[in-house]
Order: sequence, then C-alpha cells, then structure tokens
Amino acid sequence: MKKLCLILAVVVLMPVLAYAQSSGSFSYATTGNNFVGCTLSSNGAISGGYQCQSSCTIDSNGVSTCTAESGECMGMAVAGIKTNSGNGNLFVVRPSAVVGLLTDVTVSSKQQGSSIGGVSSSALAGVDFQVSVTGPGNPTVIPSAPVTYDSRYIQISTNLFQALSTQCLAITGGCFITFNESTVSAHSFDFFVTNLSTGVYTVTTSWKDTTAGTGISQSLACVGPLNMSVQQNKVYSFSKPGGVTTITTP
Repeated sequence: MKKLCLILAVVVLMPVLAYAQSSGSFSYATTGNNFVGCTLSSNGAISGGYQCQSSCTIDSNGVSTCTAESGECMGMAVAGIKTNSGNGNLFVVRPSAVVGLLTDVTVSSKQQGSSIGGVSSSALAGVDFQVSVTGPGNPTVIPSAPVTYDSRYIQISTNLFQALSTQCLAITGGCFITFNESTVSAHSFDFFVTNLSTGVYTVTTSWKDTTAGTGISQSLACVGPLNMSVQQNKVYSFSKPGGVTTITTP
C-alpha cells in the first residue's frame, strides 16, 4: 500500500514540475562577426572598431578650422523575436558594447591672440545608444531616450605664450602644450519593452557618436564589438519606475 501511494505521488508531481519550468523567447544580434574591436595602444592611439572622428587645426594666420565628423558615426544591430501571447510579456533588451574615446588637445603660440592673451583648445567625444521596437500594438521602450554609454570633454588653456611671446617667436613651430587622453571600456544597459501583443517584433539598437572640438584638437569615438540580447519574460507584477517593493523579513 505504501509503494502504491508513493507511485501515485510521483505521477501527480511530475506534471506540476514540468508546468513550473520557465518559458520564453531569446534572440540576439551582433556586429562582432570576423571583426576586430576597439583596441588601445600604448601610445594612446585607438585602432579597430567602427570609428568616428573630427579634428581642428590652425592655418598660417593662427585661425582655427574644424572638420565635420567622418567615418562610421552611426550604426545599428537588429534582431527579431516572436511572442505568442502579449498578456504579461516583457522584453529585456541588453545592448553591450566596447567603447573607445580619444581626446587630444594642443595649445600653441601660433594660435591667434596667443601673444596678447590666453588661448585654449577643447575636444569632445561620446557615444549614445537607443533601442526602438516595431510590431503589433503599441510597444513602449523604457527608457525611450538615448542612453550615454561614454562621453568625455576636455579643455586646456594657457596665457604662458603672452609672457614668452618674444622667445616663442624665435622657435620653429612655436611653444606648445599638449594634453592627450584616451579610454576604451565595455558597457551594457537594460531596456524594457512593455505593452506587447501577440506577433513578431523587430528590435533595433542604434548608436550615434558625437565628436567636436575647438582650437587644435582631435576627437575620436570607437564602437565595437556590439552584442544585443533580447529576452522575453512573463511578468505578473510590474513595479513602476522608482517604485519600492516592500519585503517582509522574519
């Protein structure tokens, strides 16, 4: 009799355990196939990846001119995912990327106004990521605005050349001060997609580089490799952003 009860208990529990297993969908996209990502050299140079750059130089009269951004300043990764029931479903989108930044600035005695006052140069480099979703219903991405993965601004100023104008004029190329800073790092951020219905969705992660500068400078932003994962979760209770879930402790 005890053996029979034990067998019946096992038969009853097996379907319950199978039903308790988690279910969902997973998809991913990458820009890293057969691709050399951003690499920082010992001299501060950045190689590989998708690079966006701009620079500022001075002419013979000391007037600064800056170039427009060039290179791979925008890009994206796209993945598709299907949900059979939109009720209670949530997409967790996680773009992960290696980001490199180079900001190189110089001030020179040849810059216009250096002999009568201070001069300065600046450089800005940064990368923003954003997730968008298209498909049935009205999918909502949280946060909907771009997220900055990396951004840096540097500036160097001096009035040294005003005091040394006579001596600097006697040196070929003039007197100068240079400040160079480079960074390569990896980042990820979780985006959430709500208001889902039954159907197929297209999830897109896009990035946009920002480079700018003044005076004598070089700005460069590098992205790559990039992985984007999309996971469907079943949510029974979704807390509002900033909300606090009460936890009862013994």
